[in-house]
Amino acid sequence: MEPLRISPKYTAKDWEKLDKAKPADWPKAVKIVRDRLHGRFLHFADKCLKDDFSGFVVLAIDCLLAETLQQFIDGVTNGHGRSKELSKKFLGGSRFQPSFNTDDIRGAFYSDIRCGLLHQAEAKNKWLIRRKQKALLKLVGDGYLIDVERFHTAIKGSLRDYFADLCNPARTDLRDNLWTKMDHICSVRAARGAMETLDPAAATPTA
Repeated sequence: MEPLRISPKYTAKDWEKLDKAKPADWPKAVKIVRDRLHGRFLHFADKCLKDDFSGFVVLAIDCLLAETLQQFIDGVTNGHGRSKELSKKFLGGSRFQPSFNTDDIRGAFYSDIRCGLLHQAEAKNKWLIRRKQKALLKLVGDGYLIDVERFHTAIKGSLRDYFADLCNPARTDLRDNLWTKMDHICSVRAARGAMETLDPAAATPTA
């Protein structure tokens, strides 16, 4: 049976060997989380962005990554019903300022881009997705023009900031929340592994 993977390179067992009280284990912990977020999200968005007509799919992946990263930051293990809260909180980060400096703008992005792309495969209302713009976000009439390349760069910058903060032993809040999130992920993987034991056909990799 294939090992229970929590990222392309690591399994749940790799995580379970770590102890958050041991400073020597933290570089490995950060490496595992980086591999998960990069290997399952960022890597594919980077590749897609090379195609001229990939704006929708790149923004869709980035929206997933934004919510996922905010869950890691806050230690959220059940995000049901909290997508809007998490998305807006993430967009309030320094990498997205001053473009997303109001609650109304962040709310509009959530409704028209995040939900539009993930639920209807379209940008709703008067949002335009472009490249090579002078600003990340621009008000055009009563709509918005968003630069997908600049948005993706801000996502990548937010990830770098997060990992840099995790390497700081003084950020016990982020470290505790990370451990809560990863322990939950590993427990879910263990439960899925039990299902595969009951049904060997379920263990066949499909994705």
